[in-house]
Amino acid sequence: MSYEKKVMLRHSIASIVALALFGLSRLIYSIVISRRFGVEVLGKVNSLISQAFLLAIPLSFFAVALGKYASEFLGKGEIEKIKSIATLGFSFPFIGLVLIPFNFYLALLAVLRALQLTFRSFIYGLHRGEIYAYAMLGAFVLFIGGFLSENYYLPYISLLSGVVLFGFLYLLKEKLFGKPTSETFKILLRYSSFAFLGTISGVFLVQAPYFLSERLASPKVAGVVSASLSAAFLLTYMPQVFQSAIMPLYSYKYGKDEMEYVKWLAEESTKLLSLLVALVIFLLLLVGREILSLLFGFSLGSEFYLALIAVETYIAYNPSIVALNSTRYVKEGTIIALLGAVVSLVAWLLLISSFEEYGTVSGLFLGYLSILIGTSIVANKKLGVSFTSYAQFVVAVLLQFTIFLSKTLLLLVFVVYVGMFRKEIKRVFKLFKPFRDRGF
Repeated sequence: MSYEKKVMLRHSIASIVALALFGLSRLIYSIVISRRFGVEVLGKVNSLISQAFLLAIPLSFFAVALGKYASEFLGKGEIEKIKSIATLGFSFPFIGLVLIPFNFYLALLAVLRALQLTFRSFIYGLHRGEIYAYAMLGAFVLFIGGFLSENYYLPYISLLSGVVLFGFLYLLKEKLFGKPTSETFKILLRYSSFAFLGTISGVFLVQAPYFLSERLASPKVAGVVSASLSAAFLLTYMPQVFQSAIMPLYSYKYGKDEMEYVKWLAEESTKLLSLLVALVIFLLLLVGREILSLLFGFSLGSEFYLALIAVETYIAYNPSIVALNSTRYVKEGTIIALLGAVVSLVAWLLLISSFEEYGTVSGLFLGYLSILIGTSIVANKKLGVSFTSYAQFVVAVLLQFTIFLSKTLLLLVFVVYVGMFRKEIKRVFKLFKPFRDRGF
């Protein structure tokens, strides 16, 4: 097995474990809070957590660059530079501690989240993604234990603290901190200045629906939005599995000037993710709303359907925008992400007060759709990524909108979709054959 395949396989398995646990944490947290304290409290606490997670992005200013250059320097064998950027990257989040006098929980959650993001990016950049999985496994136990308290925020504080503590112990053990230099600082600053804007735009689209629906509508609306999105956003961890696995390879191959491999990886990842997610979305459209209504203790509406399609749109463009940001086109990727955030913000300001949860998910969908269109055009122009990579996604979404007519019709078009792409589905199952042969 080639080095690239080994890295992707190891990182994918590690990411499935780590990201699945972190994704489940939001859903589990929302279900428990909703059951114990009600939908309005659910809206309030998720609003603060989302604000903290958004604030964590400027505090983790160097995180994305840390992952990119750790992988790039690894490919070039420049170990001292890796140690230098580690010290710079992990120092910055502590600035957030100055906010503790203003809002203790907001500041604490933001700093811990920033350190977690920094550790995740750095460790994947070093091609050691399995270490992050170990950290998340231990932290998840602490997260569950946090529910023994009446404190709303303790589960998340425990989860993030566990990852951060494990991360620092590992980095110290491996002696991965070194003396910062002006050269590495300039490298990180130059890249982060643009990557940061793209990252905060992406996180804004994920976190803003929670607190804007509370501010522009009501805590109850925020609670309904929290229920729909905490389930729908679970699917976003699927591309993050790929992103964590392939972003280091994008940068690694870029460092070796193998751009044809970057193009191929973006196209194949888009096809594979779009197909897998489409199949899952069809099933969730058929039975997901009823299951979630039972779990949360209140009824979800058809906004859940649009939330699923919005997340599917995000997943479709993810491989290509990661390819842009991991190579020399970070400026282009950033501009596209900013455009999508602006589209969503305008839509939210116009729609939430009148249409409440429906306006919230509609604004999210419009923002993601804008990014998809921009990403597909730029990735085709700069990297040669084919428009046909999005075929499975486009057909799926057009068919999935029939859910707003009837579930019977959706079931029929689902069968049509499977028939249209049966060869591609068989190819996907063949990719998992090695795991079945080994008894997994």
